[in-house]
Amino acid sequence: MHTTTGGRSGLGSAAALLVLLVGQAMANIDLAIVNLAVPAISVDLDVSSSELTLIVTAYALCSAVLLAPAARLGERQGVRRVYLWGLTLFTFSSVVCGVATSAAVLIFGRCLQGAATALMISQVLVGIHRWFTGPARARALGWNVLTLSGGAALGQVLGGTIVSADLLGTGWRAVFLINVPIGVLILALGLFLLPHDRPATTAGRGDNDVPGTVLLAATTLAVLIPLSLERPGGLWVLLAAAVPLAVQFVRTERRVIARNGTPALDLRPLSATSVRWSLASYAGTTLTYIAMLYLLSLHVQQQLGLPAWQAGLVPLGWVLAFGLAGPAFARSPQALTRFLPFIGCAMLTVTYALASFVPAGAGTAIWPLTAVLCIGGFGLGINHTSLLNLLTATVSPRYAGTLSGTVNTLSTVVGVTGVALFGAAYSWFSRSAWAGSATAWVLTCVGLALIAGLCSFAALRAISTAPAGHPDPGTAAGATAAPTAVFSTKENTGHTTPTAD
Repeated sequence: MHTTTGGRSGLGSAAALLVLLVGQAMANIDLAIVNLAVPAISVDLDVSSSELTLIVTAYALCSAVLLAPAARLGERQGVRRVYLWGLTLFTFSSVVCGVATSAAVLIFGRCLQGAATALMISQVLVGIHRWFTGPARARALGWNVLTLSGGAALGQVLGGTIVSADLLGTGWRAVFLINVPIGVLILALGLFLLPHDRPATTAGRGDNDVPGTVLLAATTLAVLIPLSLERPGGLWVLLAAAVPLAVQFVRTERRVIARNGTPALDLRPLSATSVRWSLASYAGTTLTYIAMLYLLSLHVQQQLGLPAWQAGLVPLGWVLAFGLAGPAFARSPQALTRFLPFIGCAMLTVTYALASFVPAGAGTAIWPLTAVLCIGGFGLGINHTSLLNLLTATVSPRYAGTLSGTVNTLSTVVGVTGVALFGAAYSWFSRSAWAGSATAWVLTCVGLALIAGLCSFAALRAISTAPAGHPDPGTAAGATAAPTAVFSTKENTGHTTPTAD
């Protein structure tokens, strides 16, 4: 890009980031908002329970399968182009869902939405990784975390409100159709505001790793399908098949790398010790976060007896505190920043431990539990933002697609796994004669605290093994060269000057 003045560059970086994050928010809102529209959809379309399950899960399944290939596509075709493709498809698929007259059409539309979401959100981390450097990147990551939490919170609040409002007589369809004007507006802004980016070289562009892509999709589906369905039946056998599929995937990718090809998911940057420990801590805390949100919905309604609308507000403080941690991270002292992954995990561990016995119930105010959850939400946000900052500082921008695909796919898989495992444990303890719902809540919280404690250890290992500076882990034969950052900051005598290259 041509060089611009500092003022215009600062405005340009903020505008480009805004366009990316609105797409991220739309995807998050759509994931949460549909859950609250399910009862109205069931009545209007007269769908079966299995079809309702597919309406909810098809979105996440299609998104999870395509996240890694979509991130790689952004490396090959450019972040701007793939993001706008995804936004266009998301807007179109929202129309399909909004005008659906049968369960089959709605499920098809949800699959298209999932595919579009993969194209969009996979480019957010790639764009931040490639376009921003230094303090500008830290701030962008902070705003990304705020968007993740804000989208989830807004989805919870908007879902029931939009359906109940029956806007223009559209009922549940409005939760999809509201995406259309927003999508068109952001698409128009993106055409003007997103920087044009292309890989610096074309090496390996013609070498499409079809076997690796198929194996990655098959492995992901083998894990997610049995965990996502209400009654998987014999599909549990897919979980066992996931192990050999994963082994074969790794072998295939190694062969592609050995012949200087372009793998579906380049595993070389994941070989760095600090990267592996960071991903372990990130995955574990994500698992506990998604599981806790699900357990809360059961606990506050089944045991505490809160109505559904009030139950939806209990985790709101948790989600909002999670988002506030992003901007706070960007302003934290340099001496403290290094230890924030561990500090965030420690706060999360304490939260789960306190939640197991903090007073709450029909005769007790709910605010003590809400206050405790705010601590955990802030700790989780600190942990995730600092770990993403560590990962983007350790992994070269040429591997931005690998990092984005790995982080997003991992988050989806562990989130579904956490809900399945802890949801099953809570239900089993609740039904058992020796435990009951009160003990089930205590035991599952203790389990979450143990996992968060292990994540604290992983965070410490990530900190201690992180190299100084911004190393390039491995030389990628055939990989695209690292692009020059579009938006960066140069430190000069106490002030920062934005630049664009």
